[in-house]
Amino acid sequence: MRLKIAQGHLYDPAQGWDGEVGDLYVEGERLVAPLAEVDLVIDAQGQMVLAGGIDLRGQVATYGLNMLRLWGRLPSPQQIGELYAGLGYTHVHEPFLTLYTAKYVHRELSALPIVDTSASLALNLRDLDKWLRAPEQLGEVEQNIQFLVEQTRALNVRITEPYVRFRQDYYAHRNIATENLVEILASLAQRQNCPLTLEASPELLRQPLPEPAAFHLAALGPALTEVELVQAALNHLEQGGTADLGLMQPSGYESWPNLPVQINMGFFHPLDLCPRPSKGAAARALELALQYQGANLAFSGAGPFQAPVSGYARMFSWLTDPRARLQDWGTELGDRAYSLADWINMTRTLPARLLGLKDRGHLSVGARADLAIYNLPKITDKINWSKHLGRCRTLLKAGTRVIDNFNLINPEIAKATYYLQTGSEASPWLGEMCQYRSFRLENLWVHDHLGGDWVGVQ
Repeated sequence: MRLKIAQGHLYDPAQGWDGEVGDLYVEGERLVAPLAEVDLVIDAQGQMVLAGGIDLRGQVATYGLNMLRLWGRLPSPQQIGELYAGLGYTHVHEPFLTLYTAKYVHRELSALPIVDTSASLALNLRDLDKWLRAPEQLGEVEQNIQFLVEQTRALNVRITEPYVRFRQDYYAHRNIATENLVEILASLAQRQNCPLTLEASPELLRQPLPEPAAFHLAALGPALTEVELVQAALNHLEQGGTADLGLMQPSGYESWPNLPVQINMGFFHPLDLCPRPSKGAAARALELALQYQGANLAFSGAGPFQAPVSGYARMFSWLTDPRARLQDWGTELGDRAYSLADWINMTRTLPARLLGLKDRGHLSVGARADLAIYNLPKITDKINWSKHLGRCRTLLKAGTRVIDNFNLINPEIAKATYYLQTGSEASPWLGEMCQYRSFRLENLWVHDHLGGDWVGVQ
């Protein structure tokens, strides 16, 4: 199918497009140079044309969420896929896939319709403790991590606990403090030639990172437990590091569900799927977003309870409209309003770069034709972007229409799960590590039949 998206207002920070009126052409799954003939013209006059959105931290398949769905506390995978499509998103990234839960996570991701998916391999550094201590073995550590990433069909690595701690006293000599471990992790990130994702925490923010550009700090919001930590996060961003916000809603805490949702995933602390929120931390996350002026901060929510996908549109309005902040927070928190280019960078351009999806997040020739088209605000009301950004008028995924005139017309569109093809092989010590753990290498592999189509990224 050859398409022409005609006379839309094109927005793409990567190319410096900020609303210029023009045409885009699609052939097959890709954006192409102008075509002499097309099969269909989509009239985008008076509408905004953007790349499809990418949720950098869409917690949709974490182990244990099914239990909450059974209790009616979360929407179904079908509903979640449709919510993302309605917002103009075409890709969702799950943050918590572990060596123990890889198969489960991929089954859950395969149940999510419409949007493409990927996941982070969340490593427990206790499994690597004695090898991390030996500088001469870091190359082998990096090789084995890359091997595990490919075999579990993950797209990148995430460190949820940037330390090594053992509860047993006779293992105390193997503990590694955060200040020492971040030095080791910076070396690993430099060997990989890409940032390493660290789940943000107050402890981590209090620790100066040796190479800020080597780290991406995930879900800042819940970690901002004290006012001074906002400045620590700003310092990280201004020194070249990246982060995502982890925004949270400001109300509804009085009726917070009291549910047993702490999941033991093999880490020092259990993963809390329904953490009790802090209104102070929520406000500080928004203040951080409004203070930072650069391009290294991505949008994300703090999880399905504190920031459900159904509330994303309202969260967009906090960034773009002081009136929305006044209504929801009781204060305008300053008069800054994100431009559309700022918002596109944090929901498209930067997430695509951080996930290594080189053909997403922009409108260049050769990019995959994931396009989200929205109504254009009236000239007199340009500040109220969120009124339109929360509802996609037309959505194309790989050149195929999914939403047309605000209606979902193709709920069965093909989807894929993206993973990193590293080409790494296991070294002997990986087998040695497994001798002292409850998993075995043969139980880690994620086979083709577990999901839909697999797409390897190099």
